[in-house]
Amino acid sequence: MNPINYNALSLDELRQYVLTHREDTTAFYAYIDRSKADGRMITVDLEDNHWEEKITPQIQRDRP
Repeated sequence: MNPINYNALSLDELRQYVLTHREDTTAFYAYIDRSKADGRMITVDLEDNHWEEKITPQIQRDRP
């Protein structure tokens, strides 16, 4: 099997690849790193009583 160039895939293509190749941990970490860099990852601080109010706009912004 030829090695996969994760950087050549779009983020959505990489996501699909990860979903169909769950054993490929390198692809998973590449997807997580690129998602964070792209601003798609949302961090929740459960100690903050207003966490839900803060993430709701981010979730709605990211909906297709």
